[in-house]
Amino acid sequence: MTARTVVLAASLCTLALPALGEAPAGARPRNPADPAATTPPASYVSPFANYRPFAHDGPAPWRGVNDEVGRIGGWKAYAREVFEAQQPTAAPGGEPARSPASAPGGPGKAGK
Repeated sequence: MTARTVVLAASLCTLALPALGEAPAGARPRNPADPAATTPPASYVSPFANYRPFAHDGPAPWRGVNDEVGRIGGWKAYAREVFEAQQPTAAPGGEPARSPASAPGGPGKAGK
């Protein structure tokens, strides 16, 4: 097939799609205020349908948990994670972003 044939076929399909969504000829549109009009049944799915309650495994042996924290790096490892998450990301253009404290004038010094 040539490119012209493909474009023509795609154009015809695009023009035919809106006609498929129209009501059949002779069918009257439904009046939403008509009390005798049929409506599809309402359906409801509870947001809790797939809920699974929390299952607590019970307390872990403290020596094992203590060894795990020591292996990870103790409280300093957790503090480092929080500190690194709060660091500003690089600004567009390759220059590191400035926090308000490192901006010229520092915080509260604007316009002075």
